[in-house]
Amino acid sequence: MQGHVIYTFQSGVWMALDGLYFAGGRTALNGVKSDNEQAITRAGLTVALPINRQNSLKLSASTGITTRTGSELTAVAIAWQYRWGDGY
Repeated sequence: MQGHVIYTFQSGVWMALDGLYFAGGRTALNGVKSDNEQAITRAGLTVALPINRQNSLKLSASTGITTRTGSELTAVAIAWQYRWGDGY
């Protein structure tokens, strides 16, 4: 399950708070299920900064809050976005 709360500023900057919960993915050996089902809760923040009508810079970061058998990670990303059409 994912959730996003997004706010757009008049300048065209937008910001989002993100949340994610995932559960599933268990192994089995010879039909016997293992006690290793994954369960992960994550939170993140994304900010998009317009450069002009068609280009923007997107900054994002997310981190794990809880992890039960799975990947614990923190991610940081920078992306360049190009928009076709009229822009904002």
